[in-house]
Amino acid sequence: MKLGVFELTDCGGCALNFLFLYERLFDVLEFYEIEEFHMATSLEGKHFDVGLVTGTVSSHRDLEVLREARNRSDYLIALGTCATHGCLQASVELPLKEKLKAVYGDEGNPMRALDPKPIVEYVTVDLAIPGCPYDKNELFQALIDIAKGIEPVRPDYPVCLECKLNEYECVLVKKGLPCLGPITLGGCNAACPRSGLGCIGCRGPLPGEVNLAGEFEVLKGLGYDEEYIMRKFKTFARWGQ
Repeated sequence: MKLGVFELTDCGGCALNFLFLYERLFDVLEFYEIEEFHMATSLEGKHFDVGLVTGTVSSHRDLEVLREARNRSDYLIALGTCATHGCLQASVELPLKEKLKAVYGDEGNPMRALDPKPIVEYVTVDLAIPGCPYDKNELFQALIDIAKGIEPVRPDYPVCLECKLNEYECVLVKKGLPCLGPITLGGCNAACPRSGLGCIGCRGPLPGEVNLAGEFEVLKGLGYDEEYIMRKFKTFARWGQ
C-alpha cells in the first residue's frame, strides 16, 4: 500500500512522532511503501492508499497541500490536535487580519496567511487521531488495522475512564489540580494523571454533548478564577466558541 505524510503549519512534532515508532516502523513498512514524506524522503507520489496530514491550515499554501492530499488519498487521517481541533495556533485571540495590520499596517498579508483552522474545517477525513502529540501507539494500530481491512477503533470515552481502569488517583478530587479529564476525549491512557498532573485537554473535547458548565463549576469551586478556567478550556480546542 502507498502511504503519504503531509505537513501543514505546526511544530513538526507530529510528523516526527511517526518516525519515533522506531523498530515498529519496520512493521509498518511490511504493509506500506512511503511515497511522500518531506521529513524523511525526497520522493513525491501521485496516489496514496493512506494519507496522513498534520498541522493547521494557516496559509493558502497549507490549503493547497491539504486539498491535494485529500484528492490523492483514498483514506485520509487527520493526525494530531492541530489537524483535528486547531490546537494552540487556533487558540490565538482576535482575527488574524487585525494582528497583521498591527505589524504591517495597511500593506496587507504578505505571507498569504489565514486564520488557523483544523483540516476538518476544509475537507472530509476518514479518521481523526488527536493529541499534542498523539499517542504513536494509536497511529501504529490504526495503520495496521487499515492494512488488514479493519476499521480502526475510535475512542468515545473521557480520560477519566482511563484513570479508573488504571486505578490512578483522581488529581482533581484528591489534589485539587485543574484537570480536564471529565470533558476530554480518551485514548492517551491518562498520561498526565499517571504522572500526578491534571489533564490539559490536548486530545480535544468529547464528541457530542460535553458538560462544560459542570466542569467550570467544579474548577471554580476549587478556587480557580473564571478567566483562568476559560483559558484552560480554549488552549487546544477553542472550547466555548
